[in-house]
Amino acid sequence: MGVTLYLNRQAEPVPESVRVALEAQLTEDPRFPARPVWWQDGAILAVGMLADGQPKDSAAADVCNLLQQQGITGTSVEVYDLDKIRQSDNWDLIGRASCKP
Repeated sequence: MGVTLYLNRQAEPVPESVRVALEAQLTEDPRFPARPVWWQDGAILAVGMLADGQPKDSAAADVCNLLQQQGITGTSVEVYDLDKIRQSDNWDLIGRASCKP
């Protein structure tokens, strides 16, 4: 009979100063017309964009670059269809990127 030990490693929360700085940068970019949402202490950053039928992975990667400039590398960025959120609270994923190096 074996016993397995699982370690639950928690990621460090993204500091408030970094969140504020990133949100300010995103408000200057017309691609991101809504305030982002931080989930799981910053492990996931959800941003809204207007869907045009094309994947938004490159936009998510752009947000990762901004996070990496702030020294944050453990976050994933998810892009959601802003119109679907507004119309029916349907969080339709249209892009994503991992900010891990």
